[in-house]
Amino acid sequence: MKIAVSFFDNKIIEAIGGGIYKISIKRDEEQEVLYIGESFSMIVRCAAHLYSLSNSPEYFGFTDENIERTDITIVIEVLEVEKDKQIRKQKEKQYIKEYKPITQSGISDRMKSVEDKIAALEEYLNK
Repeated sequence: MKIAVSFFDNKIIEAIGGGIYKISIKRDEEQEVLYIGESFSMIVRCAAHLYSLSNSPEYFGFTDENIERTDITIVIEVLEVEKDKQIRKQKEKQYIKEYKPITQSGISDRMKSVEDKIAALEEYLNK
């Protein structure tokens, strides 16, 4: 895995706690949202996402080839800090509707099939 990762930039302290986060892919100055999630600890959950991505690139629609690209960056950001689980779940759904992440189906927080995630990411990378 050679792609760069921007991990919560200057908001590590905020990311320790609960909230809603966004994972995007950035190429040049263009960014596309891959995934919106919520967790009691954003930093713990996103570290797990990165571990999954390194072991199974298709987790976010990557292939063994494009995960080695050096011209793209995975950007992980805090969208909102929120301790209450019910509120986090509601806001997560709102953000999914707003951002329309390319790896999620739009039905609650469900992911698309592996084939659909790969196709969506390839479409973005081939623009």
